[in-house]
Amino acid sequence: MCGCVSSLAFGSEVLAVVNGDNITTDVAPKDFKTLDKELQKVILDRLIEKKLASDYALSTEIANSDVFKKSLVHILKMSSKTKKDSDNLAELLKKDATMAGYSQEQLYSKKGLLAFDFLLNDKATKMKISDEKLKEFYEMHKYKYDTPEMLELLTIVVEDEKLANEMKEKIEKSDDKLKTFSQLAREHSLAPEARDNGYFGKIAIADMNDVIKTQLKDLKRNDLSLSLVKTEFGYQFFYVLNDIPEFNSKFEEVKTAVNDELVQKEVKRWAMNTIAELKKSASIEIK
Repeated sequence: MCGCVSSLAFGSEVLAVVNGDNITTDVAPKDFKTLDKELQKVILDRLIEKKLASDYALSTEIANSDVFKKSLVHILKMSSKTKKDSDNLAELLKKDATMAGYSQEQLYSKKGLLAFDFLLNDKATKMKISDEKLKEFYEMHKYKYDTPEMLELLTIVVEDEKLANEMKEKIEKSDDKLKTFSQLAREHSLAPEARDNGYFGKIAIADMNDVIKTQLKDLKRNDLSLSLVKTEFGYQFFYVLNDIPEFNSKFEEVKTAVNDELVQKEVKRWAMNTIAELKKSASIEIK
């Protein structure tokens, strides 16, 4: 237990009492009292969940592990205003709350949430998922591991057709087309992408409108679109930064990625269910 009831910091306000311990404004956002009441409720609910998660994690063997203690010592030493050289956890826990600008409640929360993260990582490391379940998950989410044929593009949009053609000609004659295109995009393009050197991003060819698709579908890396595209914003042309071929995944090729994603989903589900059960059995009083 964090002993928050007996160590209420000066100026802090009790928001709730969970299993006999106070949750105060010390662990809430600094502007908590100025926020909308509904938002305050949401934040307080999250603070209660964090308190329950902290209590639970600190009651497990994780909190006594050397790797957890070493990580906690590192965090406390890095946040301490005095940058103490001590590696004694008891000493750091006793003294460094004040040194680092933490109240005891804030320190307990930091310690508890770190322990809960360690607990989740431990569960993820130890979790074994059968190939059958992995294949089932893969088949349901295969689209996430496949890549359609795509182009990574830069673009320039200007109102004047003559200016657009002059810039295209300048880029075509340049020894460094990418550099010239990026410079002209910054200087002249009306598109929001101008501030990012004209970077338009990656787009699947199948998702392009018919006009743009006709201009770009056969282009490869470092190609410039052959004609201008007339849009409601002006005249637009493109530079192909990269052409990305279609990739149809096979289970064995992406098995590791599938396992990682499913493990994270299962661990998150466990965490949510565990906190929900803790809330059901907890004594919670909202102030």
